[in-house]
Formats: sequence, structure tokens, C-alpha cells
Amino acid sequence: MRRRYTKRGSVGKASRQERRKRQSAKAREIQLTLDPMEVVAMLQDSLTDFATEMGLRVAQLLLEDEVNQRCGSRYERVPERTVTRYGHQGGVVVIAGQKLPVQRPRIRYTGRCGEAELENYARLQSPEAMPQSVLKRLVRGVSCRDYEGVVDMARDGFGVKKSSVSRSFVKASAKVVRELAERRFDDVRFAVIYIDGTPYAGETMIAALGITEDGTKRLLGLRQGATENAAVCTALLEDLCSRGLDTSSPTLLVLDGAKALHAAVKRVWGENALIQRCQVHKKRNVQQHLPQKHWQEVSRQLGAAYQETDYEQALKRLKTTVRWLERLNPDAASSLREGMEETLTVVRLGVPELLRRTLATTNPIESAFSVAENVTRRVKCWREGDMRQRWCTAGLLRAESKFRRVKGHRYMPQLLKALDRLVRRKGLDEKRKIA
Repeated sequence: MRRRYTKRGSVGKASRQERRKRQSAKAREIQLTLDPMEVVAMLQDSLTDFATEMGLRVAQLLLEDEVNQRCGSRYERVPERTVTRYGHQGGVVVIAGQKLPVQRPRIRYTGRCGEAELENYARLQSPEAMPQSVLKRLVRGVSCRDYEGVVDMARDGFGVKKSSVSRSFVKASAKVVRELAERRFDDVRFAVIYIDGTPYAGETMIAALGITEDGTKRLLGLRQGATENAAVCTALLEDLCSRGLDTSSPTLLVLDGAKALHAAVKRVWGENALIQRCQVHKKRNVQQHLPQKHWQEVSRQLGAAYQETDYEQALKRLKTTVRWLERLNPDAASSLREGMEETLTVVRLGVPELLRRTLATTNPIESAFSVAENVTRRVKCWREGDMRQRWCTAGLLRAESKFRRVKGHRYMPQLLKALDRLVRRKGLDEKRKIA
């Protein structure tokens, strides 16, 4: 049987040229500029792996930069140079005590035999060149100040120019804050809006997240305040209205029970606001008034009520739980009684179970906040000004980039009809009371 042979020389040569061009482009970008969002994503997977990878990337750039400095740019004619490029070869560098493979560029003397030594490659053979402590400083808290310190160290040790990491990050993060603040909602109807506040670096961040008619989640806005007060909440909602948010249509507002949020929502939406109190927050509030031995029973009884598909039956179960709590602790009973009917709004709307689980709690917006908190969990020094808002916005937008449509989104048309129907019913009931 005859064997077939294919000519691969030209293809291999082309691919090698393309690879060299890419490496040359990277070498020209020797300044250590890091994308903060890329940093965050890698940190979430593995801080250690990320630190090692970044150390390896820095090492490769240092090698390529030395070649450029001694030989000139690729294809550049430099008559007086004493060394020339000599391809690449597999090599090893020591990073954080680990021997890691690297593509070592080679150079040789012009006009005579012999390969020239790369000083940076020799330095990178030593465990002291890039120890674990340097890598920790590289990624510590994704802090701009820390970055600057690492870049200074790299400059002193290897001749790298000082980077503009701090300025670049401030500029980039300020841009995303502006982009979020300028989002328009003129042609979008949000059937559901989550509003929640969270402690953030000593202050409070209040954010709004909307769900469109097709079940898509979108970040709407963010406000910074000393506390979760009505003024800050109202300012956030009025800002959303100025950017085209429709408050004339019935909307389901999912809140955690904060009075400031409740008052702000009623002020802005009026009768078109149907409030769903977070069932998880309600359960926690009740449990806080009781010894821990009763927590499981509270969770069981409330869970049974919230799983009911009939509103009247669910309300009956909650009233039974209130009477039971009265014997244990009147404050616990009072906590459950306060806003009790608002915890059953999704049941009253007749929302199918799959969608109801999403709409019954503030988990979607709290999950977004957790991403923002993870971004800055290692930041130790917070400066005044917009630093907190910039970082929080960057984290929330990171979360938004991974949003998926809500579970049960095919039931959104059913939810919209139920909202319209319930608002009309509330209006008729109010007219009857007045009459």
C-alpha cells in the first residue's frame, strides 16, 4: 500500500511567522497593564493559579523586551548591532518556587560563532527573582496601589517602564459608572424590579435590577449613601424615571422589607406598585426573635405556607403560625404579622411555581452584590470620593455579563396579565371603600 505524503513546509513557515508577529506585538506592549475585570474572573477560579500565570506572563514579556532592546525591533535594520535573533527554544523559569516552561528567545553574536546570554533569563533561574510574596502583591485585593508597587519592583529589577495601571483603572471604572448612569429604558417594560441595599466598605449601596417581558435581567442603577434611607432610595428611583423607566404600568417590586424602600416605591409607582416582600428575609427576621431550637420549625411552617398555590390557604397557614408564635414570643409573632400579606403577592398573582421561586426573594440582586463584594474583599484602603461606587459598579456589571434569563421566563406573559388584573381589582376595591 502506497503512503501519501503532504507538503507541510509552507504551512508551517506561515504559522511560525504569524506566531512571531504576535510575540513581537506582545513585546512592544511591555508595560504591565491589567484588565481589572479579567483579574476578577481569574481570581474567582483560582487565586494561586492566576498569580502563577501572571508571573509567567511577566517573565515572557521580560525576555522578549530584552531581545528587542539588544537586537532592535523585528525586521529593523540596525547596522551597529552586535547580536541578532536566533529563534526560540524551550526553557524553564522559576516562579514562586516552581519550575515552569517558557519559550526562551535566543540571540547570537553577529559576525562570529556563539550564542549570547540573556541576562533576564539567567535572573529568572533564581528562586529569589519572583517569589510567592511578589505574586501575592501582584494580585492582592486587585488594588491600584498594590499594582503600582509591583510595577516599581519589576522596573527596578528588570528595567520595565513604570505602568499607568492606577490611572488606567480609574479611567476605565469611571467610564462604566457613566455608562450605567446613562442607560435609557424608553422602549422597555420591566415587569419585575428588585431593589436592595447592602453594606459596602463602610457605606450603603442601593441597586435596582429589572426583569423585562421576555425574562431578561438588566442592571438599572446604583446609588451610594450612608444608610438605606428614603431620600437615597427615592433619588435612585427618580433617576430611573428620568431615564425612561415606565411607572405607569403595573409592576412587581421585590423588596427586603426595609421601610425606606417601601416608602420610596409607593411614592414613585403609587397604586401601580405590587410589593413582594422577600420570603427569606421574613423568615430570618422571625427566627432572630427566637431561640435557635425553634428555627427549624419556623422554617418548616413558613415554607409550607409559601408553597401553597391558593392565596387564601397560604394566608390561613401564616395566621396559624402567628398564633403559635404568640405563645413563644409575641415579638416574633409581630414580626411575621408585619407585611405578612406582601410575602404572598406572587401566590396571589397565581404565578407558576418555577417562576414564583425566582420572584419570591431578593436572591437575584443579592447574588449580583456578592460578586461585587468578592471583587473588593481584599481591598484594605478606601479613599474618599467615588472609589466605592466605581468598584461596586464594576462588580455588578461583571455579574450582569453572566446573567441568564429567569427560570420560568415562558410564564412572563401570564405574569403581566395577572399584574394588570390585580391592579384593576385593587382600584375597584378602593373605590368601593370610598363610596
